Amino acid sequence: MRPILNVGIFKSQGFGAKAQAERVIGLGKGWVHCKRWVRVLSNVIHGAGGNQWTADPRAQVFLAYAAAEPWSRQGQATHRSAVVEALRHLLTQAQLSYWEYSYPWSPGVEAEAAISRATEACDSYLLVLSPQSLADTGCLQGLLFALSLNKRIVAVLAETVAPSHLPEPLRNLEAIDLRAISHPLGESLEGRQILQILTHEADYHQSHTQLLMMALRWERQRRDPALLLKGKALAWYQRWLVGAKLRSRHRPIHLQALYVAESVRWDEPPAMAEGLHWLKRWLD
Repeated sequence: MRPILNVGIFKSQGFGAKAQAERVIGLGKGWVHCKRWVRVLSNVIHGAGGNQWTADPRAQVFLAYAAAEPWSRQGQATHRSAVVEALRHLLTQAQLSYWEYSYPWSPGVEAEAAISRATEACDSYLLVLSPQSLADTGCLQGLLFALSLNKRIVAVLAETVAPSHLPEPLRNLEAIDLRAISHPLGESLEGRQILQILTHEADYHQSHTQLLMMALRWERQRRDPALLLKGKALAWYQRWLVGAKLRSRHRPIHLQALYVAESVRWDEPPAMAEGLHWLKRWLD
């Protein structure tokens, strides 16, 4: 079992995040379990409860899969384990950093806090689809948070899942079929497809994550002006936001835009006049 990275508690943008999360949740039976995480998200936004971890589990990929259940059929459980191990090897060979669950959780680690923090700190959420993962609260919590943060979602199919059982956001997402995996994943068409998706526009997704984590830190520190962007970094993220706003997928969330806008407002003259003009154009 891989050692768990240091983790911290999730905090979203705080602008109707509970309502947004409720809209993300589908009506499928498995998603009923995820209603609990909406309450968790609401509590975290308002600073209630949870361990206050400080380190960030920065990784390019969050590898999510269901914990092994004793009532699973042995053949299915063995195949799911083989798929997960193949994905670990694929990511390692491609030198893509990843985070995964640590079963059982280490003493003193809050699972919901660990999953939330890792979700916000990853560039892509890689979900191993099976009937078990669709009933696993950890997988659903991570998926919910990833969707609310406009993260890239990549789904691989380890077992047959009825389309009607899929959460609504996944129904239009083409899953990569690994049900018949029998060779090194890195040498297969499916493996190359996974890597192509995970590395496509890597710089954009890395910038998305970096800006998100800076904005979350600023929000958690009661919007301390000392944590705002300045100088070249501010100018770079202003340009990045202009292009990101035009995208149809993986757009910046409101907190990221607010963080840059506040950075502009606090910036030193003579950039103030130009910054306020940019802020007005962004908000219009």
